[in-house]
Amino acid sequence: MARWSRLFDGKPESVGLARKFARLVLVDHVLADTVELVVSELATNALEHTSSGDLDGLFVVQLEVFPDRVEVAVIDMGADSRPVLVGDDPANVTALSGRGLHIVRALSKEWGCERVRVGLRVWADIACEA
Repeated sequence: MARWSRLFDGKPESVGLARKFARLVLVDHVLADTVELVVSELATNALEHTSSGDLDGLFVVQLEVFPDRVEVAVIDMGADSRPVLVGDDPANVTALSGRGLHIVRALSKEWGCERVRVGLRVWADIACEA
């Protein structure tokens, strides 16, 4: 198992930097595309729904790479609520938002969140196909 983490400014352009970080860590890995998408969704949620998106906000991306899976996590600076799946139909073309966690759920074996000292750690366990 190998573990990497990186701290990012809570700015919209940091989502792209977080994707690049995941891509560099997982270069030539079979799960690179999937992990990059999950990082993007979780980082975007951190900026839009937590204090990480405030002035001077920060978030951390963590990647743990195992032979058969990758655990992705984003640690945010906290919010008044926990992440929840919004709406019953993530394919609703009229919805302006609310698909991020549906995407994470669809791409991961399991996902969840836990309180940490600075806020919330939202994670997804992404497994290689058998």
